[in-house]
Amino acid sequence: MLKASFRTLLAHRVRLVLTALAIVLGTGFMAGTFVFTATLTHSLDSLFAQAATGTDVIVQHATPPGAGLGAGSGGSRPVPASVATAIRRVGGVAAADGTVSGRAVLLDQSGKPLQAQFAIALSWPDDVPFQSIFTHRTGHAPTSPGQIMIDRGSARKGHFTVGEKIEVAIGGQARPFVVSGITGYGSTDSIGGGSMAIFSLPTAQRLFGLGGVYDQIDVKAAQGVSAAQLRSRVAAVLPPGVQAVTAASAAATQAQQLNSQLGFLTYFFAGFAGVSLFVGAFVIWNTFSIMVGQRVRELALLRVLGARRGQVFRGVLAEATLLGAVAALAGVLAGIGLARGLAALLAGFGLSLPVTGLSLPAGWLGVSFAAGVAITVTAAVPPAWRATRVAPVQALRDAEPAPAKFSARRLISGLAVTGAGIALLAAGLFAGASTLVTGGGAVLCFLGVTFLGPLFARQLAFAIGLPLTALPGRVGTLARGNAMRNPKRTSATAAALMIGLALIVAVSVLVSSVRSVIAGQISAASKTSFYVQATSTDAGITPQLASVLARVHGVRAVTEVRSTDATVAQTTHQTVDGIDPAAIGAFTSLGMRTGSLASLNAGALLVSQSAAASHHWQVGDLVSITFGSYGAVRLRVGGTFANTGPLSPFLISARTFTADTGIHTDTVDLVRAPASARPALTAALRGYPGAQLLDQAGYTKNRAAILGTILTLITALLVLAVIIALLGITNTLALSVAERTREFGLLRAIGMRRGQLGQMISAEALIIAVIGAVLGTALGLGLGAALAAAFTRSQQLTVVIPARQILLYLVAAALAGLLAAIAPARRAARMNMLAAIAAE
Repeated sequence: MLKASFRTLLAHRVRLVLTALAIVLGTGFMAGTFVFTATLTHSLDSLFAQAATGTDVIVQHATPPGAGLGAGSGGSRPVPASVATAIRRVGGVAAADGTVSGRAVLLDQSGKPLQAQFAIALSWPDDVPFQSIFTHRTGHAPTSPGQIMIDRGSARKGHFTVGEKIEVAIGGQARPFVVSGITGYGSTDSIGGGSMAIFSLPTAQRLFGLGGVYDQIDVKAAQGVSAAQLRSRVAAVLPPGVQAVTAASAAATQAQQLNSQLGFLTYFFAGFAGVSLFVGAFVIWNTFSIMVGQRVRELALLRVLGARRGQVFRGVLAEATLLGAVAALAGVLAGIGLARGLAALLAGFGLSLPVTGLSLPAGWLGVSFAAGVAITVTAAVPPAWRATRVAPVQALRDAEPAPAKFSARRLISGLAVTGAGIALLAAGLFAGASTLVTGGGAVLCFLGVTFLGPLFARQLAFAIGLPLTALPGRVGTLARGNAMRNPKRTSATAAALMIGLALIVAVSVLVSSVRSVIAGQISAASKTSFYVQATSTDAGITPQLASVLARVHGVRAVTEVRSTDATVAQTTHQTVDGIDPAAIGAFTSLGMRTGSLASLNAGALLVSQSAAASHHWQVGDLVSITFGSYGAVRLRVGGTFANTGPLSPFLISARTFTADTGIHTDTVDLVRAPASARPALTAALRGYPGAQLLDQAGYTKNRAAILGTILTLITALLVLAVIIALLGITNTLALSVAERTREFGLLRAIGMRRGQLGQMISAEALIIAVIGAVLGTALGLGLGAALAAAFTRSQQLTVVIPARQILLYLVAAALAGLLAAIAPARRAARMNMLAAIAAE
């Protein structure tokens, strides 16, 4: 039986390749995910370890428990310069330098920001041990306020040489400098692919408002003194709130925190890999089902020769296991290369990460291989079980598809599975159940619709194929009849495409709905005419710009808004805004419901009505907010408001914001001015290339831009599932061509031309693709509406159907179906008529 299985696989090489490719793509995606995340982890570990080169101990402000990178993006508490003086007097200290860092964007010769993964500004260390990380230097270090050293990568991109002038955007404002030197960083041209602007320490302190303080102090041990010994000695002279840690420990902690922040990428990509494998399972199941149907006589002959049911079952599973093993191995190998592709994909969508080299996690690659084999074998079990029911007497009969009958059992089962899926989905979206429950509900919905598909495939094929009956030579009529002849096969083939398209439509509905909510909030509450914000969200703009804008002719008023990412009541990644309580009322209608706006002056917190309701807060309640290394503060709720407008759900005064976060730059300046003031405002921003002027429509679009990026990224990832589904259509049609060889020969004999035969196959593919697209769209609309309702119910329940976008998806699916039919149609058209008629 094993030998027969092996020969069967080799006898159908095209079918073998097409079926294997579905598993290769899914397994490759999963393996690529694990290789990418392992490589990213290793790269970040290396980057932070490299940054500690030449340093033994780091002195910095103590970070409160639970206030790591995941707790918010507040600034780092500075360390007084006097601490460095005390450290230098400690025995065993060879050198101690205070350092300052910030954000500075290098501009090219035309005044536009140089492309880089990120932009960082550093102070040049005075002591030689700390300079060793800066390698391959030309020129000299910056010594005066007008000098700057830049990285080799940026110098190459911008065509800068030593002695040339360069402009740098700090807080959005362009400042002129002279390139005194160009440097590498460790073994590379830059720091993790970003750009570096290096200033003298006094210049960096002045630029970033850190006079008399440092971000941290780097300490080098004298010969014979270990890092641990030095840390203990230095810790003894530090004031309260300041700590000493070994450089190796600090680097490991920073890498661990950042890796934890980026850990979502593993789940994100693994989810799409799971979708691809799920779709691939449909392709494999359908392929083996057709194979068993076509091999009825072969299997019956094996039974006549003495093969038992168990042997037949094991024989079919042996084919699946062999196919799965080879395909999964190829997928794992492909995944190693795909890891680079995932990094490039993220970079294309604005999330550039310092990925260097490749790390191969053997254990996770083994999991990917096992998943590929398991999916293949599992998908082949139902067809293998069906093969055991082939009776020996069927060796004497011609293989014919069983007539389709309405199955009450299938209807009840399908409705039960779909109902259970809807219940789990609702529990996850509206009752707070886990993500696993929500995902399980979605999978059951897909399976339920798949169970129900054959009951309606005949009717759908009839309706969708009706326009095709106008094709000459009854080509469309024959294609429609072929799709209707075996509704189970048609439905199973369409199901793979249905899943991918359903997810794309669901995400489109969700994104459109959230966009509508954002636009509605801003247009309903905002009284602001123009918005000035940083082109790079984390760079900020200098507070001086607000004064510049206020002096522009025609401007009535300007107010500053500062924002940060924080942890509010144990919920991470919440935006908190710092505002001027006395001015904000002129720019947006908050719609106070309880308390007062004036309470902000006393250090209170204003909370949106929806946020207060979800947390059951009332005026007077204390709320814990963690601002990064500044730690947690407890603020009293001073009031609730109905309209967020251009602001966030959590508001504090600008004075409280700066004290609690250490952030001195603005996020956005709100401007009240007539439309005629736009030219004057644009002119005022000429010296601020890091800032941009937006009207209300532009600001709304900018706020929702991340949603568009997410939609495009998810669509790009789901395209892999759609490609697998199209391989399934190609595979089904190829098997169908082999199955209907005699039929095609007879059609050619009665006058059908080669071109018409190809058109018939293409029309059949079109019908299958459109059935999958229609079912996927219907399922996606339902899933998307549920997601939109869950995400927007706390603000204003909104469900928006992007009709034009969905219509585009339908057209694309139809065209893709035609593309999938090219190879089978050409094969059918090339058949020898006489040989086809004589085929068994």
